Amino acid sequence: MDQIRVRFPPSPTGPMHIGTARTLLVNFLFARGHSGKIVFRSEDTDRERSTKEFEQELFDGIKWLGLDFDEGPFRQSERDEIYEKYFEQLKTAGKIYPCFCTPEDLEAERKLQNEQKLPPRYSGKCRELSPTDVKKMESDGRKPVWRFRVPDEEIKFTDLVRGEISERGENIADFVIRKSDGQFLYHFTVVVDDAEMQISHVIRGEDHISNTSKHILIFEALGTLVPQFAHLPLLLNKDRSKMSKRDESGKPATIDRLKADGYLPEAVVNFLALLGWNPGSGSEQEFFSLDELTKKFDFSGVAKAGAVFDLERLNFFNAHYLRELTEAELVEKIKPFLKFEVDDKARLAKAVKLASERMKFLGEANSFLHYFFGEIDPPLELFENPKMKVDRAKSIEALEQSLPILEQIQDWDSAEIQKNLLALVEKLGWKNGQLLWPLRAALTGEKFSPGVWEMADVLGREESLQRIRKALDKLKK
Repeated sequence: MDQIRVRFPPSPTGPMHIGTARTLLVNFLFARGHSGKIVFRSEDTDRERSTKEFEQELFDGIKWLGLDFDEGPFRQSERDEIYEKYFEQLKTAGKIYPCFCTPEDLEAERKLQNEQKLPPRYSGKCRELSPTDVKKMESDGRKPVWRFRVPDEEIKFTDLVRGEISERGENIADFVIRKSDGQFLYHFTVVVDDAEMQISHVIRGEDHISNTSKHILIFEALGTLVPQFAHLPLLLNKDRSKMSKRDESGKPATIDRLKADGYLPEAVVNFLALLGWNPGSGSEQEFFSLDELTKKFDFSGVAKAGAVFDLERLNFFNAHYLRELTEAELVEKIKPFLKFEVDDKARLAKAVKLASERMKFLGEANSFLHYFFGEIDPPLELFENPKMKVDRAKSIEALEQSLPILEQIQDWDSAEIQKNLLALVEKLGWKNGQLLWPLRAALTGEKFSPGVWEMADVLGREESLQRIRKALDKLKK
């Protein structure tokens, strides 16, 4: 097969996991970088948990990340006729056999193996049933599962990440490919689909390495081309435990959650691409567009060790891409995240510019912007700061000294405000914080905020003076 063909094969049983997104991204980069094709396949054989809503979320996530595909969607739930054809092929060739063991039989086997300190596996009890035995059990109304007959031979494949991997067939128990109710199972459907769709490269997480020998055996039994395999390192939490449904912050480890928190797709793509991969050649480049990643990605740069999902690292990338936006773009992206009404668009633009220097993701917008809009009511205890030697009386004095100085400023901007306030500090012989802390409290009502002159500049002359007067009245009462 000359053309590279990969697949997006997520299961629509929940929101798109970050690990799934990373695997889809690597498939995309590899295929697009080699002028290949991408097939979307919805592996919805879990009938109880698979939903159209989750499938749509997968499509939305792919689109949000800036990815696309060429063929599909194909749904496994709609392909039973195709699976039946290949099932009959294996049956005719004697590659599979009916197994009538009951759950109780299998449990008894497991118990005995456990007592003998043997690894739990199917014994092959039904492997050599005669046609007469099979007919009798079927006439008794017993419905079998169908197991693949694993040959006693060595299975080898060269993994594009890990090199040569081999496994002895004797270590693989005959596995079920079809349930007694007729439903085809994953190991069988995934191979049939890959064969039918002419997939040249199977790129997936390393947790699938243990499945690969089984899949190769089915490919060979069907007489179809065996694709090349690449198994990516798993995503880990910072404590190096496997990343599951939640990340280190306790939030869902999903693309929907990142969207809801206000991460930019460009940042997420850049971050995910570098999880377990580097461009090599001594490159210190950290920021890549999707187009650059497509041109640079190569499996030689994929590490074997697990890749740590570090939320602070993602914040670093996202903060960079936020600062790359124009002021107008940033304002528009922030608006959906605001929980308060904004009438003064000019003030919003200035406030957003100020907040962008500290904001890591759009979901932080409320905490950085709320004190620019609406009423504030600073608590009295905020005007006391022992570390800066500020008490209630000192705060009153600071505001009383500052107010006339600020009132006489006509060219209201941060530079003029800063110049006048620092001159007052020098005149009084105070520390900077003794004057600025009470002003910060009066202007924002918060312990943490931008600097006094930046805040006053954004609020404007009248709003700033009004807040200071209000705080002074409250303190004096």
